[in-house]
Amino acid sequence: MDTALTPELRDILDNLATGLFGLDAWVRGPNKYTPPNTELPWRAPGHVFKPSDLGVIPFFENLLRESSGDDDLGVRWDAITADPLKASPLPDAKAWRKNRGLGDPKFGIVKSGNVWLTNATGSVISRATFYAACWQPLLTVVHAKKPANDADWAALAADLFNNNVPQWPTTQQPTSAAFTVQFTSDMLYAMLGQRNNPQFEGWQRALLVELGEYRRPGNRYTRDNTDAAVDTFEALAGIKASPVNGPKKAEPKNGPTRKAASHGKR
Repeated sequence: MDTALTPELRDILDNLATGLFGLDAWVRGPNKYTPPNTELPWRAPGHVFKPSDLGVIPFFENLLRESSGDDDLGVRWDAITADPLKASPLPDAKAWRKNRGLGDPKFGIVKSGNVWLTNATGSVISRATFYAACWQPLLTVVHAKKPANDADWAALAADLFNNNVPQWPTTQQPTSAAFTVQFTSDMLYAMLGQRNNPQFEGWQRALLVELGEYRRPGNRYTRDNTDAAVDTFEALAGIKASPVNGPKKAEPKNGPTRKAASHGKR
């Protein structure tokens, strides 16, 4: 299946991501957490912070290509669902289970919620297959609504989420709401997963920085860092007073370091 997006679709998805998240208004909100380093390029005066700054659409296209094998997995799992004991090494697996008071086996990976996407019949499908059914109705909606600015795209995103677009009938699968939920999830993956490749160096973790999340693969902390963080927390929580001119802690010799665990692929 061809997973490449047309230039028009790339532009639509970029604008839709902007409407979904409103990053610039969020980072400039009066009650928003402010990172210690205030000299951040995406906060520069005159710059409007958008998901496109973080390279979300190129990441999304790679995600479509990477997950295309899920269709093959769905075919295999459909066969196992129909006959869960087909690959059993026992010569008569049904009799073996019956003699031990066991009922008919079920292959319940879909019902367990441990799969990412399924079609209307409950079969596992890839992102490429899911989104392929969404592109034409999405284009039809955009051509009819003609959003002209960020506010228009935010309103369109809300209408899509609420199945409130007549150009995308609720009888069509996936619905506009299902598309919006999945696209939002994939955009969050792009902005938080640290596998995106933005145009400017240092922007990959922009959203994580704005959330106050500093753990990342390869980021090391010493015992001194940990002790200082505990002291600060205890002082803020009123557990014990922070020493003003107390004795300086001895420097640990060859103390262990803590390294953040690497994040696996989703």
